[in-house]
Amino acid sequence: MKKVLFSIAILSLIVLSCRRAQIIETRSIGMNIPWADSSNNHPKNAAYKALLEKYRQKGMPGISLLITDNHGTWVGATGKADISNKIDFVPGTVSKVASITKLFMGTLIFKMMEDSVNTGMGYLALNKKISDWLPARFTGHLANGNQITLGQCLKHETGIPDLIEEDRFYLAVLNNPNKKWEAEELLSFIYDKAPLFAAGDTAVYSNTNTVLVTMIMEAQTGKKHVDLLKQYILNPLGLTHTYYQPHDLLPNTVAQGYFDLYNNHSIVNVSNLVTGSGNGYGGIYSNLFDLNKFADALLIKRTLLKPSSMNIMLTFGKQDDTNLYGYGIQKSFLTRGIDAGIGHKGRDLGYTANLFYFPNKGVLHIFFINYGTDAESELKDVFRQFQEELVTISLN
Repeated sequence: MKKVLFSIAILSLIVLSCRRAQIIETRSIGMNIPWADSSNNHPKNAAYKALLEKYRQKGMPGISLLITDNHGTWVGATGKADISNKIDFVPGTVSKVASITKLFMGTLIFKMMEDSVNTGMGYLALNKKISDWLPARFTGHLANGNQITLGQCLKHETGIPDLIEEDRFYLAVLNNPNKKWEAEELLSFIYDKAPLFAAGDTAVYSNTNTVLVTMIMEAQTGKKHVDLLKQYILNPLGLTHTYYQPHDLLPNTVAQGYFDLYNNHSIVNVSNLVTGSGNGYGGIYSNLFDLNKFADALLIKRTLLKPSSMNIMLTFGKQDDTNLYGYGIQKSFLTRGIDAGIGHKGRDLGYTANLFYFPNKGVLHIFFINYGTDAESELKDVFRQFQEELVTISLN
C-alpha cells in the first residue's frame, strides 16, 4: 500500500467521514477459539506470549497470532481492537487481511480454470492477453495494455503503474473516504501513464494488476467476482467469519485500524479511510481461524486446488524487492534460503497481516495487527523487528 501519507492537515476529512462509516465501533470481541485450545502446552508458549507482550508495550494497538507446527497449534492475542471502547483484541477478532486478498483472488482464478466446463476458462487462459477479455476503452489507455497477459497480471510482470501510488487517487479518497469504488474508476488514475518496464522484463508489485484480474473474472463469466469468491472458496471452506468490503456488511466485531498520522506517538483511528476495497487487491476481513482453514486447505493439505494447479501457481518468476512472485502468491523471507515462506503479506493504512507457510519447516504463521506498518512512522521499524523475531522463534 501507499508508503507516504498526505499532510495531517486533511485529518479533519477522515473524522468528518465517520458519519458514513463502513466500519462501525467495535462492540464485541468476536468468536471463541473453535477447538480445545492447547496453547499453554506448546513448548514455545512462553516465547510467543513474551513476544506479543513485548510489542504491545512498544506501541502496537492489538495483535493476534496463530502458529501451527509439529507440536500443534498455538494461538494468542494482546492489546485492544478498539482503544476508545476498551475492547480487547483476541484470537477471534476480525481484522483486515489487506493484500492477502490477492492470494484469495489467485486461488479463485485456478478454481475457475479447474471448472472450465462451467467457466470456459482453462489453464491456457494464463497466456491470453487481457485485451481478449477487456474492451479497448480500458486496455487502450493502459501501459502495455495490448501486450500483457492474465498470467503476467498475477505475477506482477505487466509494467502497469500502481494506482495506489497515485497522489490523485489519494486526494480522491480523502475527499470521499467511504466511497465504494468501481474497477473502471480505479483504472482511470493510471490511464495513459508510461509503462514501468516492458511486459515480462521484470516484476514490480502493482495493485492495478489484481483489479484487472477481477475484471477478467467478471467478463469471462458474467458474474460478480464477489459471488465467484463465495461460490468457489468462502462457502465450500465454511469461512463464516470472512467478509469482503464493501460487498458485505461488516459486523461490530471488526477491529479498528490505527496509524500515527502526526508521527508524535499519538495514533489516530483511520479505519474508514477506504483505499478502493472490494476490487481484488484488498478488502477482505477475517480472523485467525478462517485464515487457518484457508491456509491449511491451500498450502498444507493442498486439498483446495488440484496438484496441476498448485504446480503452476508455485512457479515463481521475477523478484521484486524481497519477494518472488508466483501466480497470485508470494515467496518471501528469501534470505532464509530453503526455509523461505510462501503465502502473502497484507498492508493497509491502518492494518497489517501475514499468512505464510514455511514448507521446509512445516510451520504456518498468521497474524493480524491493527496498525499501518507500511507507511513511515516510528512503529515501522518496530514491526520489522517483530516480524523477524517471530520468524526466528517459529522456525528454530
